[in-house]
Amino acid sequence: MLLNQTNTKDLSYKAIFSDIDGTLLNSRHQVPPDTGREIIRLEGLGVPFVLVSARMPDAMLPIKEEIGISSPMICYSGALVVGENGEYLYSCQVDLSEALKIKAMLKKDHPMISCNTYGGSKWVVDDDQSSWIKREETITGLKASVGKIECEFKKEQGIHKFLLMGNEDEILSVENRLKQEYPHLSAARSNACYLEVMNGAVMKSKGVEFLCNYYGISMDQVLAFGDGHNDIDMLKAVKASYAMGNAPIEVRESAAWVTLDNDHEGLLAALKECFGFD
Repeated sequence: MLLNQTNTKDLSYKAIFSDIDGTLLNSRHQVPPDTGREIIRLEGLGVPFVLVSARMPDAMLPIKEEIGISSPMICYSGALVVGENGEYLYSCQVDLSEALKIKAMLKKDHPMISCNTYGGSKWVVDDDQSSWIKREETITGLKASVGKIECEFKKEQGIHKFLLMGNEDEILSVENRLKQEYPHLSAARSNACYLEVMNGAVMKSKGVEFLCNYYGISMDQVLAFGDGHNDIDMLKAVKASYAMGNAPIEVRESAAWVTLDNDHEGLLAALKECFGFD
């Protein structure tokens, strides 16, 4: 049952922004067929469905293609917005010089941390035989490249994200250190063993705002869905937001409404309610 505070059917929604993992995808990492069909039906009515994720573009594209949508994507939690044809519409990076300092600090003081460096469609690691890397390759269906970031990102002179993997205690230690030494950067755990480090200006809501301007619509004319802590700013930024039933309490409290969990097609239930479909 949806926990509504108002009747949403009389509002006009011009776009939908949705997180992927734990929101669009069920716990088997699948897009439920009925949900996919509803998304396609809405796109046919002129309502774009925009994927919003901490993932890199190449890890989002197969989901976009599976559903059959053509909308832009908000990648790296808002650090990169990719257009319908794969063009970069917006980019917010960590300067390469600063990234190299952080990488050197990790190698010297936290050698057990597995460091993943992302920029555009590149995923660069020091050791692709690491169990952490192997696990991430299995989850994303992508292959990491071994290389030196000073060479791999020389042309771009920046990166979109570090993803640091390690045991919970060490990840917490690195998080605290980065927040003290680099307060202008964003350092946040996506789970107990994963720490994402990006430009401090990066927020999912900034990506949503950029595309609202791109489409010429208001933030009050869109729907947003999410389940994680990195979705909170997006859920708060729009008038009509849904947290998934599987979301932590603080995420649910940040949204206008709460829908069913991702294993009971909560996104589909909300879409049906908002657009009045049977």
